[in-house]
Amino acid sequence: MSHPTLERHLKQGTLRPVYLFFGEEEFLMERALRRLEEALAEQTGEAPHKVHQAAQEAGLEDFLAQARTASLWGSGQLLILHRVNAYPDETLKAILTYLDHPAPRSWLLLIAPGLKSKDVQRHPVWSRLQKEDAALGFWRLKPEELYQWATREAQAMGKTLTGAAAQRLVEMVGENLADLSQEIVKLVLFAGEEKTITPTLVMKSATHSRTHTIFALVDALGQKDAGKRLSMLNQLLDLGEAPPKVLGMLARQLRLLIRYKEAGPGASPASLASTLRLPQGTVRKLGQQAALFSLPALKSHLHLLHQADLHIKTSTGTPRLWLEWAVLQMGSGRKAGKKQGRREE
Repeated sequence: MSHPTLERHLKQGTLRPVYLFFGEEEFLMERALRRLEEALAEQTGEAPHKVHQAAQEAGLEDFLAQARTASLWGSGQLLILHRVNAYPDETLKAILTYLDHPAPRSWLLLIAPGLKSKDVQRHPVWSRLQKEDAALGFWRLKPEELYQWATREAQAMGKTLTGAAAQRLVEMVGENLADLSQEIVKLVLFAGEEKTITPTLVMKSATHSRTHTIFALVDALGQKDAGKRLSMLNQLLDLGEAPPKVLGMLARQLRLLIRYKEAGPGASPASLASTLRLPQGTVRKLGQQAALFSLPALKSHLHLLHQADLHIKTSTGTPRLWLEWAVLQMGSGRKAGKKQGRREE
């Protein structure tokens, strides 16, 4: 399933000449794009000529003119314009003119990640596409929706993912759909002849996923065992992640923890989710992790990562060694707080 509205149009044979994909879940947008491309290939007997452009590199008038150059024969063309909401409103009015007389063998896909429903309703161009049933929103899934989504993904591959297993999978891998999709493929292969995927199978298969390992590494930073910190780091690097990318992932997680701690104990999960722009399930996991650290320790760890980043960019040393140096220097999650005579929960 890509998007209910798109699937309905495909079933009824009523594809629109122009679609707007908007919202925050880009993984689902990409999936819907692939579905549209496959459907056009089935409809015409061959894949459409596909063109990707971004608003920063193409004028809207030129993009629309290109749509009118499709051949009367062949498969037609699928033109995708990314970040379309970057154009000024005055420029976007050209889309209204195109909608009055769309090209017969061109399909236009306008992608606007981050655009909200209220923005669509108030905008003269987007609202017209909405009235024509061609403005499709893609949103982050809530926890229960995530479990159902994971169950459907496994079912499409011939496996039954139990409710408890779906919940465990989300807990271990996180709420990023791309990561979840990849882990479900691994789970299906790992399960072999087994028709049902259980929490035990999830534990065995997902332990070394990227998201789980970065959380485990940060957990290890809150403990005194330097060997465990180094072991978790090596697991992440062995998954194929480059040291600068791991450093960035660690720094991002530490910044989130700092912001969580600075919000204070009175902040509700809902308000924190809004402030941090994270799902509430991720915020709950963040809260469990934040309890391992004092605020000064987190800031000290982040400073060490900044030092390692500087060394990686300016010295001839091996990036992996500088990252290992930073992780070994970090000590326990409470150490920096005790040095300054503070204990923060």
